Amino acid sequence: MMLSSLGASGTLAALFFCASSVRATVTDYVIVGGGTGGLALANRLTENPRVSVLVLEAGGDGLGNVNISDLALVGASWGTDVDWQFPTETLPVPPGRNIGKVPRGKVLGGSSAINGAVYTRGDTRDFVQWAALGNPSWGPTDFFAASFKNEEFFPPPKNWSIDYIYSDHGHNGLLPTSFGNPAPPIQDAIINSVVAYGGRHSLDNEGGHPDGVAWATHARLPSNATRATSATGYYFPFSYRKNFQVKLFSQATRIIWKSTRGTPVAAGVEYVDQNGNTQVANATTVVLCGGVWGSPPILERSGVGNKTLLASLGIKSVVDLPGVGENMVEQTAAPMVYAFNTTLPLDSVTPLLLNGESLQETFTKGGDLAKLESLFVKPDNMAEPIFQAYQKLYQQGTTWVVGLTNLIQQPGQPTLLAWFGGVARPLSSGSCHITSSDGLAYPAVQYNWFTSEFDIYAASVTLQRIHNFTTVPPLSDWISARIAPPPNVTSLDDIGTYFIENCVQGDHPIGTAAMIPRQDGGVVDNNLKVYGTANVYVVDASVMPFQPTGYPHAHVYAIAERAAELFKAQKHY
Repeated sequence: MMLSSLGASGTLAALFFCASSVRATVTDYVIVGGGTGGLALANRLTENPRVSVLVLEAGGDGLGNVNISDLALVGASWGTDVDWQFPTETLPVPPGRNIGKVPRGKVLGGSSAINGAVYTRGDTRDFVQWAALGNPSWGPTDFFAASFKNEEFFPPPKNWSIDYIYSDHGHNGLLPTSFGNPAPPIQDAIINSVVAYGGRHSLDNEGGHPDGVAWATHARLPSNATRATSATGYYFPFSYRKNFQVKLFSQATRIIWKSTRGTPVAAGVEYVDQNGNTQVANATTVVLCGGVWGSPPILERSGVGNKTLLASLGIKSVVDLPGVGENMVEQTAAPMVYAFNTTLPLDSVTPLLLNGESLQETFTKGGDLAKLESLFVKPDNMAEPIFQAYQKLYQQGTTWVVGLTNLIQQPGQPTLLAWFGGVARPLSSGSCHITSSDGLAYPAVQYNWFTSEFDIYAASVTLQRIHNFTTVPPLSDWISARIAPPPNVTSLDDIGTYFIENCVQGDHPIGTAAMIPRQDGGVVDNNLKVYGTANVYVVDASVMPFQPTGYPHAHVYAIAERAAELFKAQKHY
């Protein structure tokens, strides 16, 4: 699915490779990227035996890789051959900071094979606004139906003491979800202290109403406690289908055009195979599922993007689409770390707790809501319709900040509680653009964190809010000391400095091919077709116009499920 630095791949002339000079076989759909969305889409399309699909995956199959299958080893696959290891540009705030390489899955399953596997859905009001952005096919009814179609929820045993609402989950999907372990006593202490300090306990955050602290499900098969990915759910059990073909170690570089006169028509995709040879896969329809940092570079190298940028790199403009690679939003989080006055058993790993709140709720206990509203101004690089959607979601009191708990356990040492907090909907946005016409070169990923004052202030109050939860019983009875930030960091300004200097990326980027009107910087329309093209589509997290409540993982599956429904109705083949 995305890009690598293996070397150059042919000449710029290949951009306009004539379809008549390549092999005669034409597939109905070529899908670029066998990741979270790509395999889910391919599976649903090949339910019709008359529809042929070829998936180009830059990585391998991942079979036998314990760093993928064992969720206890989350992070062990980062920096290995199943990780793209995307380099990032230096941050503007604080000046000079560079977080280095960040993980994205380069393997069947994509990032669903290497992420934290947390599976959370957004708020129904998120998708009301999504639809209002000119996307009538993406309202809450359609979106949640697609999301529930993806999931097969396995309830926990009754003696695990974990709350859930059965109807808030899907039960006939291809992706198993479940909870990791029984809830240890510390979980009840966290929940009770959140409630004691004015927060809320939600029985389940998955039914379109994430509004409090609750247990989070994971993409996990409970029968053997292994990670569930798009590969394990949507491909391996269906690889017998003759119309569902996958080429591994095949990295797509650009789209081949059949015609660029009038509305450009794609003839297929150029890719580099595992022997370093340039090949072409012909197709009736081209679908990019390369992810937030993989799909935009392919569009740009194919002549679809900001024509000024493309001209500077010697690439002929096919469609002038300045929104390609823009509107990139990434969540950040920083930890509040506390030492317990006891050591929990090493096998008592918690089923993750997530706490979501609106800004109004968070600022009631420690923040200046008037000041926050004065900071809530549109950044120059944010599309006006997206900003209007954010304002409506804020006014409606939707969840805007999120906290995530985790335990750090070392033999013979007190257990540490790490409570990560951050702004779920930051206003600061970055970009992802190519820097050369080299088909295998990495793009420039620029986060632009904290270029909005709003994000700094909201993050500061979020961490202060988390600290306040730990000061009241029963959670306070477990805590002996605060480790990070240091105890003398108390003012909002100091907390903000701590956040900026110590935050980490959420690995939840979205938005670089946004589904908004073209005149507002959009890249794809309501049907996920790239503006100005006849048969090129994008189906991944890059189409998300803004960050819904929660994390993108579950939403990408829903996007793929919904895309399959739209494609079937349109009959592209």
